[in-house]
Amino acid sequence: MPKPTKDESLPPMRAGERESRAGGEQYCLSPLPVPTDSEHGVDVAHIDVRHDEATMDLRQGASPESLLITGHVFSVGLVAIGGLALIFLLSAVYKGSLPLELVAGGLGSIYAVILFPLFAGILYPDVVLKRIPPIRLHRQRREVAFVVDAPGRRFWLPDPTNMWLMAISGAIAMPTGIMIFVDMFEWMTNPETAFPLKVLLIHIASLAFLPLYPHFYDFCRKLVGQQRQTVLVPWEDVIAVCGFNPSLSAGGVTGFGWNFALMPPDPERPGYTLPGAGIIVGVGGLPGALAQWEYIRRFMEEGPEAITPSAQEWGLEWYDAQVARERERYERTHDKRRWQRFRREQWWNHARFAHWYTEYRMKHVLPRAVPKDWLAEWSRPLPKAQWARPSRPLTELSEHLRAAYQRGEPFIEMGNVEDRFGVEVEPTPRKAYPTLPFAANAA
Repeated sequence: MPKPTKDESLPPMRAGERESRAGGEQYCLSPLPVPTDSEHGVDVAHIDVRHDEATMDLRQGASPESLLITGHVFSVGLVAIGGLALIFLLSAVYKGSLPLELVAGGLGSIYAVILFPLFAGILYPDVVLKRIPPIRLHRQRREVAFVVDAPGRRFWLPDPTNMWLMAISGAIAMPTGIMIFVDMFEWMTNPETAFPLKVLLIHIASLAFLPLYPHFYDFCRKLVGQQRQTVLVPWEDVIAVCGFNPSLSAGGVTGFGWNFALMPPDPERPGYTLPGAGIIVGVGGLPGALAQWEYIRRFMEEGPEAITPSAQEWGLEWYDAQVARERERYERTHDKRRWQRFRREQWWNHARFAHWYTEYRMKHVLPRAVPKDWLAEWSRPLPKAQWARPSRPLTELSEHLRAAYQRGEPFIEMGNVEDRFGVEVEPTPRKAYPTLPFAANAA
């Protein structure tokens, strides 16, 4: 969907159209979810977090990658603190004494290093994951449920997913943590020193801020009537695009990346999408974007038997199997260096904890993004007699496209497929989609 200007919307793209802008390209795959002749329907971005015979939930799930990076940085911090401790220890041996203040400061520094993965790897990502509801597709109703921001003026409090909140609370927690260790040592050794109550309260507040602020934020939004809403968008109106966009910096283009996006249009404003809704994920290239779209489209048009879910690549069971495979390879090849390098890497990145916590997130954190009864009635399977049917234009276009693919014509070179095959599509009436309430305390 083209990005609209502030005062005037741009004409919405249709399936098959391609647009070049800002050094990149954008391909429109829907509205009208036509087949693209992708060889496979693959969940390239691993966004299918749950599906059954009638519904599928799409969202960016938990991944061990960020936890592995956090574990790597944590290990670097511990080694740095250990190096300083060794220097102080050698100095103490040389001088014959070790100031206890240095011991207290060292313990405080270790505590501060531990707080980094707590904030960057656990608390903040959990807040983000709990505030991203899934997109729920119902293939039998041929509808898609999006959670959107309430219309009206923008809320003045910063969103809980704002990274600056994590950075500020972490920047307060780490130095106050060091101060607590140092001040507690002074309080225990010097009777005239007051207990560091203020520092302790500030430190506790900084630790509790990230978990508690989302509840305060939602409470304030509820007071001013800015709660989120669930809209039910017809499947054939949903916008699917894939784009090839450059990454820019002050020095020029730093790289290129392919993205796939699924968004709900605003029926009352052509060229716009509904605020706060949709999903955009990275894919490896145009074939990956088409495969991701085909995975979703085939579920909606053909059913769960037409798709093959991606293999799980997280969790303790998967991690133990990976270690067992590497051990078996070592016993077969006697490649001791490879085995030792693998074990060091897993230990250095705290891989076992990363996979355990990823499994915990998938089972216990992600479900908290929506209330337990969210769309319970709407999500139930329907009797086959009540299933919605594809529209005539979609059926006709799909037949034309499959015939074109047999002739060797690629989808990405056809342009607007409605114009290409002379299929007339009645314009969508400009009226709001059905809207349901969404609990403000879902996070």
